[in-house]
Amino acid sequence: MKSMLAKGVVVAFCLTGSAVMAADSPVAPLDGIQCIRTFRSAVLDQPRPEVLSFVEQSYEHALEVSERRSVIFNQSQLFTWAHEAKVSCAKAIGFFASGELNEDQVSQCDCYYTRMRLLLR
Repeated sequence: MKSMLAKGVVVAFCLTGSAVMAADSPVAPLDGIQCIRTFRSAVLDQPRPEVLSFVEQSYEHALEVSERRSVIFNQSQLFTWAHEAKVSCAKAIGFFASGELNEDQVSQCDCYYTRMRLLLR
């Protein structure tokens, strides 16, 4: 019974996240899980130097936002998205440093960074 209830909650959460995503943002998924599983960044269609520039700029901005006191003590998900953007962009930069363009990390960087920017508005 307990596991069935938990599954129902997860399904309801996923359905709610998908409905909100479709209505609110065609740019990136609203749900962080979707950033990991299904989102492919349009940034990846750009030349490699532009992808790296985007990732580095996203990292710098996310780092700055995640260190703001007003964000750290905020009740919204702004800190979460800023932190996730910072980490995923840093990982993408690490792959670049070793000569690899990791599409999953670049996509996650873009997705989380987009989430963060939407909450900054």
